[in-house]
Amino acid sequence: MTTERIGFIGLGAMGGAMAGHLVRSGYAVTGFDVSAERGEAAGRAGVTRAGSAAEAAQGADVVMSSLPHPAAVRATYLGPDGVLSRARAGAVLVDLSTIDPDTWKDVAGAAAAQGLQCLDAPVSGGPAEAATGALVFLVGGDGPVLERCRPILATLGTEIHHVGPLGSAQVVKIVNNVMSMGNVAVAAEAMVLGVKAGVDPQRLFDILSTSGGRSHHFLKRFPNVLAGDFAPRFSIALSRKDLGLAARMAESLGVPMLTTSVVRQVYEVAAAAGLDGQDMAAVTALFERWAGVEVRGKPPASR
Repeated sequence: MTTERIGFIGLGAMGGAMAGHLVRSGYAVTGFDVSAERGEAAGRAGVTRAGSAAEAAQGADVVMSSLPHPAAVRATYLGPDGVLSRARAGAVLVDLSTIDPDTWKDVAGAAAAQGLQCLDAPVSGGPAEAATGALVFLVGGDGPVLERCRPILATLGTEIHHVGPLGSAQVVKIVNNVMSMGNVAVAAEAMVLGVKAGVDPQRLFDILSTSGGRSHHFLKRFPNVLAGDFAPRFSIALSRKDLGLAARMAESLGVPMLTTSVVRQVYEVAAAAGLDGQDMAAVTALFERWAGVEVRGKPPASR
């Protein structure tokens, strides 16, 4: 077993998969989630369960968190039973969530006053990559702090990009997700157009998969669309959250985001249509309804 003790807060699809992989890799991990069900699942994977974020952080050398939105991060670290109430001096706090840079800078400022160091380390990849150590990490913070945590991050990921100072990784992650949501929305609209015009959905996907319009998310998500499988690998709700982060960051900087504004409305309409809990590729269902066709073909060979 490795010597670094890890506290892990947020044991959902991503956090639970990462915590489980760390346990399998020899780390001692104490975890907490507000959901008892998720906590129990992590316990079955070998994570020692804690009763609060503070308890998970107590005695940990590195505290990691994977949480759904900025308010959850603030509550987890700054709340009355939060991480900072019991984290020991010298520990490193690593947030893996996708949030606004200012939220983590506020946490880091409070942490520094207690002798704690921080990294923002949002990830690229989904639950499958989290469970197998194949994530990509974007890291903001001081180089020596990253080097201390590098063995842990290298256990969870295949690539580690040191973006720059604290908060800079969150900027890159928000920009990345704007592109991802835009790619999926345009691909959904285009696929429906092609099917409405009479092209077989599977044939259309096979051709576009080797053509200039393809993208990472087209190749990753549209086999599931063809199978009618919209289980949430990354939900409409999380897509809306990230697009909202981008819109607020752009407003604060005075940057027009015309295309992103339209993409954001596509996801808002999807939520209003009852698709909030489904995968981001479920925006395809909107265009299917409007066009009166379905984009369906062979089920994916593997997921």
